[in-house]
Amino acid sequence: MPVRYSLTEQDVVSGNDLWRRQQVNIWPLVTVLAFSWLLISTYMARTLTGLSLVLTVLFILILVLLLGAVTLWHGKRQSRRMSAIAFSQATGASREVRVTWNAEKIEFRQHKAYRTQAWSEISRWAESDTTFVLLSADGMFNPIPKRALTSDDLTEIKSHLAAAGAKRARLLFY
Repeated sequence: MPVRYSLTEQDVVSGNDLWRRQQVNIWPLVTVLAFSWLLISTYMARTLTGLSLVLTVLFILILVLLLGAVTLWHGKRQSRRMSAIAFSQATGASREVRVTWNAEKIEFRQHKAYRTQAWSEISRWAESDTTFVLLSADGMFNPIPKRALTSDDLTEIKSHLAAAGAKRARLLFY
């Protein structure tokens, strides 16, 4: 049952992507952009009329949507960059990790590092094609590359998580 793997930068970045996608609250950004669009459109409605008003309001809408997309893209890029830097600066980060689990807990062992986490401390989990991530309420995440897990291992881990009340994370679309 012990699983062994060595993390790569891509594993950490993939785990960070899943963590970020469940962490991000897009509604403040949507609220600010919608309010800005309405405010500017109201101002334009007082100064323009007819087709020029419609074109200006549509142009401002497109501009606001582009601003929102750039903001999301930049946040994703920065988050990936920071996780890659943290991984490259951590001593021994790419050393072999040994993971074991039972009905009460999961344990991660690495040279000079050890972490035990009760299943009940894990609030959510997420997965991509390459990575399975355990997400704690305190903002920590543990990526496990799927290449290290058999389908039986993954099923067993998910059943322990379900028994402890952890749910699949809701991920933002990007």
